[in-house]
Amino acid sequence: MPARTFAVMLVACAMAALSGCGFADQFASFMPKGFRQPTPEPPAPEAEPDVKELIRANADTLFTAHPGALAVARPKRITGRGFSVCVKAVVAGSMTGEPQPITLVAIIEHGKFTDRRRATAQDGCEGQSYEKVDVPSKG
Repeated sequence: MPARTFAVMLVACAMAALSGCGFADQFASFMPKGFRQPTPEPPAPEAEPDVKELIRANADTLFTAHPGALAVARPKRITGRGFSVCVKAVVAGSMTGEPQPITLVAIIEHGKFTDRRRATAQDGCEGQSYEKVDVPSKG
């Protein structure tokens, strides 16, 4: 009986020790590099999007009204999230209908707009240089 209990405990300990081998091989610093499992390659960085074309195609979805004068800054890479871009436009106000300037920060992931919001001082949009974007007028 004691021999059987000892054998069961020995098998259980061996299983517990071997179950963590994959984790230990990949991340443990005490293992020589030759014995570790290879780590997966990080994904290639996303190519910088053509923001002028994206703005031209999606100007009406970025703003509540059709924008007049439109300008865009160079996109900035956001770690793990794609790109952010500052967009300036002259848009008819929602209350008075008079044209007023507005600056937005738009987030681009995988070549599509995923988020937008009004720019704040922390976004740094004021110090950037802008390029004019020609948007077809609403017909």
